[in-house]
Amino acid sequence: MTAIAIITWTTLSGLLIIFIFAIARAEYRDMARVTLFGSNNQAPSSGATFDITQDMPSMAGKVVLITGAAGDLGRQTAIELARHGRPACIYIADLPRDQAAQKGIIDRVFHEAYGDSSETMGTDTSPRTEIRFLDLDLTSFESIRACVAEFLAREKRLDVLLLNAGIIRVRTGQTTEGYEVHFGLNYVGHALLAKLLVPTMVHTAQKHTGTDARMVVVSSEGHAMSPKGGIQFDKLKTDCAQMSYAQRYGQSKLALIALTKQMAHRYPELKVASVHPGRIITGMAAGLAEESLLVRLTKPIAPYICVPVAIGILNHLWAATSPDVVSGTYYEPVGVAGKESALAKDNDLSMRLWEWTEGELKDVKPLK
Repeated sequence: MTAIAIITWTTLSGLLIIFIFAIARAEYRDMARVTLFGSNNQAPSSGATFDITQDMPSMAGKVVLITGAAGDLGRQTAIELARHGRPACIYIADLPRDQAAQKGIIDRVFHEAYGDSSETMGTDTSPRTEIRFLDLDLTSFESIRACVAEFLAREKRLDVLLLNAGIIRVRTGQTTEGYEVHFGLNYVGHALLAKLLVPTMVHTAQKHTGTDARMVVVSSEGHAMSPKGGIQFDKLKTDCAQMSYAQRYGQSKLALIALTKQMAHRYPELKVASVHPGRIITGMAAGLAEESLLVRLTKPIAPYICVPVAIGILNHLWAATSPDVVSGTYYEPVGVAGKESALAKDNDLSMRLWEWTEGELKDVKPLK
């Protein structure tokens, strides 16, 4: 790029940003600040060097469950774990669909991981990972419990639980149990799923010496967009229409960091980490563009501030496999700690959220 082109690009970008801030309503400003000036997808010198072809350890014999794994980030994470880690089985837990659609997802993951197995086997005799599908609607306690029941009917161990599913949208809504939809799906649904699966994970960690059981919680730098005070407890069982969608999303992602800290404290047998994958162009972002003026306005500069999914999954994969992960820590790409907001570091807030969550989930019976 020539010097003139660089200057032109910088000028146009600056004008566009100024224009966005000039016309954006107040509720968009936090989102614009985080999107345009938040964490960089390229790790600084303090970050981890992680090459999935060299640094991913063998996951032979292990069992992995990934929520939202029919979507871009989750699916690519499953593909790379299958290709390079070779666990015994990866469960794709995603929205219910018919058997043909499930098979299509399973076949796609397997094919992208291994190609035509009969042609690519060669001298590689390592077992291929089995890919299975689980119906999971995180907005319904009944669906979550049914998903766990089906999993436990098949498996006695769980080595990696990757809480990857999530939404961000402008329109308001509530889950089956009445929670604001971002908080209900992104946080409460995952908190219940984790609660029901933790006994199996603890058993796995205790029985299989020399290994660890991990929970990777996908949060976001967007947790900084949460409303004043962080979490509006008295409004969580409403549609939170008085908040911007950025605040509703931020509140749910802040809660996930708090969940990570409490899980790590209460279950020292496990290694629990939360991650921000970076700014990525995914189907979720495309869906938001249909509702959000800000997202549509920033589309021309998205390629300059976002990375492809193949880069965005690196923090997922690092947290799921690296020996350097410290339980209870929030990481930005790749393996960079200490970037969370003051509210995310607030132990009193995380404790209050844990107690609130335990109260909300107390009537959900555990599974044996």
